Amino acid sequence: MADALPVLTVYIVEDSPIILRLLSRAVESAGAELVGHSDNARQAIVDLSALEPDLILLDIVLTAGTGLDVLQALQESGHALASVKVVFTNHATPEHRERSRQLGAKHFLDKSSEGWQALELIGKMAAEKRGRAGRLRSPDFGEPNNHGGHG
Repeated sequence: MADALPVLTVYIVEDSPIILRLLSRAVESAGAELVGHSDNARQAIVDLSALEPDLILLDIVLTAGTGLDVLQALQESGHALASVKVVFTNHATPEHRERSRQLGAKHFLDKSSEGWQALELIGKMAAEKRGRAGRLRSPDFGEPNNHGGHG
């Protein structure tokens, strides 16, 4: 029996239950795995010190602390270095954009005008992870011969 393909792992730092639900559904629809979520900086920092998700989605304004606090703590501690960090916020000021990039965010998306890009990114990263793993593990593409022959 073949091993299952690895899935994209995602952690969400978001205080809005509606946005959390939207992002969680996008993760599930993409075949990725939500490994955790938090609505505050302190809990996110604790969780992410023990996790190494492929993707971290962060809002800036949280119930306590900010997404920038999370990014700074991760940068200072050296945790989640390989994770792709995406700030997804309604507070898309030039200052927040620049500070997010300084703290290691690869993408900075405005919820009001670029929400579709966050959903698209989740799907793209999940597909890339499955595709990359499939190419590495299966030189015969893992496809059965459906033509009645022996391949």
